[in-house]
Amino acid sequence: MREFMAVARFGGRLYWRDKVALSTSVALSLGLGIGLPYLMAKVRPGAPGVLLDSHLGLLAMIMTIAAVMQTAVTLTARRDQLILKRMRATGLNDREIIGGEIGNIAAQTALLALVVTIVLYVVAGLQTPRQPLVLVAFVVVGAAVLSLLGAAWTVVISRSELAAVITMPWFMLAGLGAGGFGPVVELLPSWVGTVLNLLPTGGIVEGARFAYTGQGNLPFALLNLAVWTAIGLVVIRHRFRWEPRKS
Repeated sequence: MREFMAVARFGGRLYWRDKVALSTSVALSLGLGIGLPYLMAKVRPGAPGVLLDSHLGLLAMIMTIAAVMQTAVTLTARRDQLILKRMRATGLNDREIIGGEIGNIAAQTALLALVVTIVLYVVAGLQTPRQPLVLVAFVVVGAAVLSLLGAAWTVVISRSELAAVITMPWFMLAGLGAGGFGPVVELLPSWVGTVLNLLPTGGIVEGARFAYTGQGNLPFALLNLAVWTAIGLVVIRHRFRWEPRKS
């Protein structure tokens, strides 16, 4: 555990010194997560349901940016620079290295999501959740699962320069399925929404909706995140690359 925390702290220091991470992961997440729901609240005052739907949709999008994309970018950069290979040579085991990196980014993602939620409560009148601890739990667990999947996604990324672009479909599909782009999915065939809801962000949104209103599908949310956790662990165990492909 001490080694795990050391890797996580090291990753955290690099994270907050990385101008690209601060602009794409932090600034973009805060701008989207606060700005768009706040705008919706001003355009349609007195409609708390619209604000909540917008918040949950944007929550899925910003967590995808901050967790999946940032983990993929970070780990592919570490891999291409041979940092991961050197870390293995220090005596750290694979779980401590990958777990520390994932733990760091998951913590940053959960922090961003909770900051967005609190700010919207203060400035836009977002309703308080009926079960705040359930909301926090799904944000934290969801951030961990998405970060894990970001690590798994590195297996399809050949070079670090392509990481953000190759991860973009996660962002687009998560936003579409969760309602981050508005009720666009309602204009599509019903099966599209059903399939998109199977994404891990679908589990996060259902869990968060249950925390806010008591109407979300809690068993589905738990099963969804459990299945995606298993998928991520299997991919990392069998396919994760510690150094770049030889040309």
